[in-house]
Amino acid sequence: MSDIKRINAEQFRIYQKDSRYCIIDVRDHHEYATGSEATVCWPANEINSVTAYEFVNAQKLTPDQTVILLCARGMRASAAAEKLQTLIPNHISVVEGGHAALAIACSTKQKISIERQVRIAAGILVLISIIGSMLIHPALIIFSVFMACGLIFSGITDWCGLGLLMMKMTWNQPRK
Repeated sequence: MSDIKRINAEQFRIYQKDSRYCIIDVRDHHEYATGSEATVCWPANEINSVTAYEFVNAQKLTPDQTVILLCARGMRASAAAEKLQTLIPNHISVVEGGHAALAIACSTKQKISIERQVRIAAGILVLISIIGSMLIHPALIIFSVFMACGLIFSGITDWCGLGLLMMKMTWNQPRK
């Protein structure tokens, strides 16, 4: 059983380019799809002895590689490190502050999450619909009803069409 090491964003940037480190995002697959500094996704809630064995084989992880765990703010990565500590022989590091710390460290302009963009867009559309129904035609209130139904559907199914649309916007595409 190895000790869990805490690393900061600057250390992470150095290790990121080194093949002796395996960087794992322990957020869920939906969060990982929005963008990650990690090379592979292995959600914290899926870590157990069976998946550890499968992961080590699939990633060709060698005992001399250090595993670096990354999540949104560092809490899930710490919990995942506690689980992995007994399952794999590798040294384990956790990025303190997670993606949030990396975003702050690498740029002064922090990207707004897709979830926040959806809430902003939905709020704007509802507001325009209400103002339009008061000033132009009462039937424009139907757009507010449509947005409300979309938000309810999204909450129940965890599928959001507006979120998918936002992910395709140019400002959410990786820079080349």
